[in-house]
Amino acid sequence: MKIFELNSVEGITDGSVARQVDSDGNSVNEDGTPIVTASSLSGGLTGGATEEQAERNARLARENAEMLAEEEAKMEEVNHGLRFAIRPIKDFSIGRIEFPMEIINEINEHIDNVIIPANESYAGGLVGQLKNDKRSAQLEFSLDTEVGAQLKTVFNQIGQTFLKQGYERDSTTDCFQCWSNHAYAGDYNPFHDHGVQTMAGLSGFLWLKVPECIEKLDAIPAELNNANGAIDGFTQLIWGTTSRKDIMGLHAPKEEYIKPEVGVMLLFPNWLKHQVLPFFGEGERRSLAMNWNVTDSEQQMKSMMSEREVKKYDEYLESKKES
Repeated sequence: MKIFELNSVEGITDGSVARQVDSDGNSVNEDGTPIVTASSLSGGLTGGATEEQAERNARLARENAEMLAEEEAKMEEVNHGLRFAIRPIKDFSIGRIEFPMEIINEINEHIDNVIIPANESYAGGLVGQLKNDKRSAQLEFSLDTEVGAQLKTVFNQIGQTFLKQGYERDSTTDCFQCWSNHAYAGDYNPFHDHGVQTMAGLSGFLWLKVPECIEKLDAIPAELNNANGAIDGFTQLIWGTTSRKDIMGLHAPKEEYIKPEVGVMLLFPNWLKHQVLPFFGEGERRSLAMNWNVTDSEQQMKSMMSEREVKKYDEYLESKKES
């Protein structure tokens, strides 16, 4: 699994560049190794660095390059002069987008003043078991209102940028469905995926409120034992099944627990199975969930066809024009 962090919401436009990051949001190379730069070693070169600091930065960069060269030389020696590279096989991509708090506050205000009072339940088509508090609910979030239309525009650009950077896919996206989740103590969302109306699709969620009992937990869970509640309220992503024996046999893990964080959106292929675990404490765990239809450009479609299929496809289009 690769995680791509897109630019800020304001900067998301056609052709925007996403950077590959690790689970902590730090930039990494394509093979997952950390990117080492002079700025990463010294905390940055801006802010009026002195000549002495600049020299120190350059020295650290040289030392780091020399260290890497030494490690490569040792590897060649140990491996009888053979040079080799390790290439992880990409499974799929996840997008992580951080929204400014002013946008999160505006969305929460809209939910508090419009969505909750309207009380239009969306639970009829959802598997969520949000029922343990009188405020527990899954409510329709219309994309036809002024706020909804603005979010739809942002969501569509996010989806399109994600497909370009995560899959090199020339496609348009249409966020056609959106709802808010209001979970309280004991509520949960069982193992499920999302449905779309096109061959390919995207799904995602944006965390809007997180209770203190979840916020205080470690982002990377410790050992899950002694009923320690280390993953209470977390979202679990699941893209396969692996046992301990599989892991020992060099199979990669096929699941991950994600701690919810206010202002963070995750988006992914709509087939990705996931669930939300219950939590036990005061407060609301609020999120916005959404689905995108994906429509490939004609050029993208043809890139996946053989010459014969392209010819047949063009003939079909011509026949449609004539009719």
